[in-house]
Amino acid sequence: MTQPANLIYLPPGVMPPPSSQPQAPTPAIPFDRHFFEAVLPGSVDAFCQQTKCDSPIVELFTIDGTRHFLKGVSGVSDSWVALHTHSEEHDHAIQVFLPFQTIYRVEIHPEEDARQRRLGFIASWDHEKLEEKQAKKKS
Repeated sequence: MTQPANLIYLPPGVMPPPSSQPQAPTPAIPFDRHFFEAVLPGSVDAFCQQTKCDSPIVELFTIDGTRHFLKGVSGVSDSWVALHTHSEEHDHAIQVFLPFQTIYRVEIHPEEDARQRRLGFIASWDHEKLEEKQAKKKS
């Protein structure tokens, strides 16, 4: 009789930990759910306040050599992130799903030129600043 590989026998008196405990983030994966939900939006905001940029460019690099220009985060799970992206070659938006293990670098840049303007990251404060900027141009 063979036993399942994931079956563990505990000594008498030892209880397994409750399964309702939240899973700790994996230290080997720096870009995880917490990063995309909490760290990245705050980092983009802080960067823009420091560099006085209206529409930052957020680039994400994957291990296959692909460079993604992020417009925003569409969704997050415990193992992957869905990103709203643009590419320099296309005028339309793209949604890409990436496993966390494939992401090795994230960069934030100020808006560089008109050619890359459509690549900027969308943040909650962007809409307010855009309305203020348009109102100033009209007056």
